[in-house]
Amino acid sequence: MDRVVAKYYLFEATRNAHLSGPVWVLFLLSRGVSYSGVGLLDAAFSVTILLSELPTGYAGDRIGRRRALLIGTAGTTVGSIAFAFGQSLATFLLVYVFLAVSQTFASGSDSAWLYETLETRLEADAFTRVRGRGRALGLVTGGVAAVAGGILGSVNLAWPWLASGLVTAVAVPVVATFPASATADTSEQTQRAVIRAVRDRLLGTDLRWFILYTGVFAAVMGVVNFFVQPVTQDAVTGVTVAGYSPDSVVIIGGVYAAFSLVSAVVTAKAGRVRAAVGTAGWFRVAPPALGALLAGVVVVPAATVPLFFVLRAVRSVTEPLQGQYLNDRTGSLGRATTLSAVAMAHSLVVAPFEVVGGSMADTLGVIATISLLGGGLLAVGLVWSVAHSDFS
Repeated sequence: MDRVVAKYYLFEATRNAHLSGPVWVLFLLSRGVSYSGVGLLDAAFSVTILLSELPTGYAGDRIGRRRALLIGTAGTTVGSIAFAFGQSLATFLLVYVFLAVSQTFASGSDSAWLYETLETRLEADAFTRVRGRGRALGLVTGGVAAVAGGILGSVNLAWPWLASGLVTAVAVPVVATFPASATADTSEQTQRAVIRAVRDRLLGTDLRWFILYTGVFAAVMGVVNFFVQPVTQDAVTGVTVAGYSPDSVVIIGGVYAAFSLVSAVVTAKAGRVRAAVGTAGWFRVAPPALGALLAGVVVVPAATVPLFFVLRAVRSVTEPLQGQYLNDRTGSLGRATTLSAVAMAHSLVVAPFEVVGGSMADTLGVIATISLLGGGLLAVGLVWSVAHSDFS
């Protein structure tokens, strides 16, 4: 195995060990935040990404992908620890903004760094395979962390946040040893040239509708993710095993571990999925199929928790396929800026979904909200498939 690829895998493993994953919604609810508040926080997160993705992506092109990744990873560590001490919606809002800015430093730079590094050391076509395997490794690590987070959360819901910050900190020295990508630090790139390149790519007919479509896809999956913990907690409350009733938070940790393991198996095969059905085939079938399944939970509510596994698997395969498609159509000049701009555009789509989704859950209930979101995704997916039959 290539030494740099091995470092990338280690990076993915450490930065994805989020012990707070199984409890983040429960933690916020325990601190008096409503579903509407959760939606507002995530919307603020998305808006912050919207405002900061482009400048931090440009920073990644100017100061280098590695330095941008280092800033983002260190910021995530600090933000996770700070989150544990939040007591009010206003405090959580500040931390969310900080975490969002930290994420934007990494969101375009990690993909750009990996693509260009593979291009010089192996081949750019290896991106989907390496990215998929890295994500799979991160999911396995996340699964182990989920179990630990559930156990810690059963004692104190703040502890998993503290532990997440400490574990994620391990990724900082790993990133510091990354080599600079071939074009990351090219000083002759001017702001005008980068902005012109980004504009041409984003407004090009082969990308603009794809970005909007995948933004809606991401928005629906993100809002449904709000409800994983409370729905699962309701489903497992009162469950007994050999006369013993385990703590529901511990069970949720185990469920999240199972999520991660299932997603890891699927993600590791992302390259094979691409070879079998192609990127076009995936984006024609996956969104409407997932939408149909989610819409059906109003008829069979018991299917909701199993569908969360499907959701995680779909999200995990979609990310590397989407990354390969975008990178293949993005030149080196301003690559991190372009990918950050895509994330920014997605945030513009996601934010209103999060606000509306949270309010719907408070008003209509969680299951009805999931079903309505699924129906909307089904409709959008079918329209896309018909309108973009030549998508490739």
